[in-house]
Amino acid sequence: MFTEDQAKEALSELKNPDVASWELFSQVANFKVYRRSVTNSALKEYKVLGSYPDLPVRYLLRAYTDLDFRKTWDKNMSGWQQLENHRLHYISKFPWPLAPRDYVYEMRVQEFKDGIVCINGKSVMDEKVPEKSGTVRVDDFRQDVIIQPSEDGVGCNIWFGYYDNPKGNIPSSIINWAAKSGVPAFLNSLRDAGHGLMKKDTENEKSQPLALSVDTPIAVDC
Repeated sequence: MFTEDQAKEALSELKNPDVASWELFSQVANFKVYRRSVTNSALKEYKVLGSYPDLPVRYLLRAYTDLDFRKTWDKNMSGWQQLENHRLHYISKFPWPLAPRDYVYEMRVQEFKDGIVCINGKSVMDEKVPEKSGTVRVDDFRQDVIIQPSEDGVGCNIWFGYYDNPKGNIPSSIINWAAKSGVPAFLNSLRDAGHGLMKKDTENEKSQPLALSVDTPIAVDC
């Protein structure tokens, strides 16, 4: 998990990005995606910096962490299961002919001052969820998301770090293609999902009838 100081240090990159050892990999509206090589490995880790100007923190948090809801909008998600001790079992689709991947990880959500929220996920071992034939277990995985309310309160700023080892002899060209298309697509889908939650809440509020107590007089201007 992140400390509050670590979260604030990461968020400072939104104004002054620390990208000396990173390459700009792709861009999507209001976001830049960076990557760099992992030491002694052919794998890459990713860092995403940006904002959703019209999506409040609470809706982004719900869209990201409510995995029942996430299954309705994340086309790469196959299924999930809640485990003990903040642990989750998550199954992800991979492009044909690659086998699906599954993850057993611990997810923690922390809230700091000024409305900053931090979501940390890290792979763990769990004997209650053995590996299954036909699915590749990703046991080296990390995701960190830090969300900060925008100054006007109607949007949010985001720092997102991600790394996993998908295993298998996957050509680098496929990994590059999946990351270059998949990360922007995920960011757009996450935004749309959050907006869907906002719209649903607004519609529910409008559909609620006004409850008036007969004991409460109604002020009338004469």
